[in-house]
Amino acid sequence: MATRPELDGKYTVVTQSSYDGPLEKQSDGFTTIKDGKTTRVDGAGCEWHSTFEWVDDQTVKMTSVVDTSNANPDYLLIGADGKPTYSGQTYETTLKAKTENGFLVLSGLVVSGPSRVNITMRRVRD
Repeated sequence: MATRPELDGKYTVVTQSSYDGPLEKQSDGFTTIKDGKTTRVDGAGCEWHSTFEWVDDQTVKMTSVVDTSNANPDYLLIGADGKPTYSGQTYETTLKAKTENGFLVLSGLVVSGPSRVNITMRRVRD
């Protein structure tokens, strides 16, 4: 990638998880990055506050802090110890950046205990 594309814009968020327990994942959807930050509420009512910053021309660091204070009472996250928790969590990863059909695509692996989540964020037209 010769020049770094602008991170700001609207993205689809799609995840695939290795988690195989009784908790339903509800983190997919849309998000909008503005000034390298995004805030969104997922299907369970968890608030995701994320930051994105270029590490190099092909890598973006993502830090996500999940606030569960307004989440559905029966919803849990997977903690670093691999156990379900209602406590907020912080996830960090690096995402590979590439351009497909003129749109930025960010993809990577988020690890939390034994749980592995592949995340793909595709920029879409605003």
